Amino acid sequence: MLFNFTLLPLETIKPWGSAGMLDLHWFGLTDGHYWIEVGASKLLEYSLSAQEPGLSRFCEYQVARLYEDVVEMAARALEPVPADLIPHIAGEGRKRTLKRMSAWCDKNAERDDNDDWSTVDAACTWIGQRQLDTAYLSPSADIVLWSDESMVHIEWDHRDKLIEASPAWSAPFGSYSLTRSDFLAECLSLHERLMTAMSERVERTVSGAFSPEVHIDAEGLLREHERRRSLPVSDLVQLPASTDWPAVRHALEQISQ
Repeated sequence: MLFNFTLLPLETIKPWGSAGMLDLHWFGLTDGHYWIEVGASKLLEYSLSAQEPGLSRFCEYQVARLYEDVVEMAARALEPVPADLIPHIAGEGRKRTLKRMSAWCDKNAERDDNDDWSTVDAACTWIGQRQLDTAYLSPSADIVLWSDESMVHIEWDHRDKLIEASPAWSAPFGSYSLTRSDFLAECLSLHERLMTAMSERVERTVSGAFSPEVHIDAEGLLREHERRRSLPVSDLVQLPASTDWPAVRHALEQISQ
C-alpha cells in the first residue's frame, strides 16, 4: 500500500482542552502514525538516529491530516504537467525554479505593482499545489507528487532536514513512480481503510469509551463520520484541475529575466 497508517489505541488518546473543558471530536480520534511506502523506502519514517531521543518510528499526528491533504492535492497530482514544464518540477529542477523565484523576489522587493507580483507568483504556485503539506511537522518533509500523461511521480529530498545535526528522515532523497490508475486506487484505498477503522472507533466513543469528564457530542460525531464516510472521494480526486499553463510559462520567463 502507498498510504499507510495505524490508529493509537482508543484508551491512549488524549482529549483536547484543559481540565473541566476536555473534549474530543472526529479529527482528534484519528490520532496515530502514518507513512508513505515508496518501493524500498518509507516517507515520514524517522531515521534511526532521530528515533533515539524518543521519537516514534513514523510520523505521529492525526491521520485525518494526511487523508485530507492527499484528497485535496490528488486532482493536481493527477493533472499531467506539459512536457516542456517537467524540467521545472522534476528532480533538481524544482529547487532551481524556486531559487530563481526567490532571487527575483529579493531583486524586486520594492516593486508595488500587484499585477507583476500576481504574474510572477504563477511561476511557483503550481509547484506548491503538488507538494504534500507537512509544515506542521518539525522538521517538515519535502515531498512532491506530479504526473505526466501516464505516470504519477513521487519525489522527495530530505538532505537538509535535520534533528540535532543528524538526518531526520530515513529516506534522504529519491523518486518513485506508479501508474495514474494505481495512484487513484491508492487514494480510494486510504479513504476506505480510514473510514472502516473510524466506524468502529466512533461507535465505541458514543457508547461511552471515555470518562464522563470528556465532552463528546455524540450526535455531532455521528453526523461528522457519516458525512466523511459518504464523501464521493472518487469524484473529488478526479475533479479536472485547471492550471493556466500559458500563465505559468509566461511567469517562468519573467523570473528568468
